[in-house]
Amino acid sequence: MKELGALVTPPRVWYQKKRNLLRIVLLMLCLAELAIVGVKYDGHVRQFLWMGIAGYSAALIFFSYIFTYVVLRYGKRQSVTRRADLLFAIFIFFLSLFPLVMLGRVTADIVQGPVVKTVHVVEIWDPRRGGDRVRTEDGKEYELADKHIVIETGGTYRIQALEYSGMILVAEEQN
Repeated sequence: MKELGALVTPPRVWYQKKRNLLRIVLLMLCLAELAIVGVKYDGHVRQFLWMGIAGYSAALIFFSYIFTYVVLRYGKRQSVTRRADLLFAIFIFFLSLFPLVMLGRVTADIVQGPVVKTVHVVEIWDPRRGGDRVRTEDGKEYELADKHIVIETGGTYRIQALEYSGMILVAEEQN
């Protein structure tokens, strides 16, 4: 190639590719949030924040690999399968918005910290229907973080909750 005078650039190494740079930034943000939570909180609050950060970051990284695979495969296909690949890439993009929003909620909980307030329970969802959820008098819904938290319909409780994630960590009955 030098004989023809053509300029040939060497291929980029894996850590210089744009898609990998975004994954590295996401991983660094995840580690920074984990470190902040480790320093700022303790006990069960730390446990639930770590689960949220690690889980949603892992989901985003996983979706980034699928999205990249579909987009790179798009140029090598025929027109019929290109449309299917494009629709699948759009679907994966919209699917990845959920963990992104939830990671933002966990980050907001890290900044704000757990909130302690008194609530009146209006409705308790049946755990057999897919989770322990509670609706309060002010219209907010919370999920119970642990099976040992006992809440009954019509009771007034002092709760410690992660406001943006909607998770009740501790509940004490008020008289």
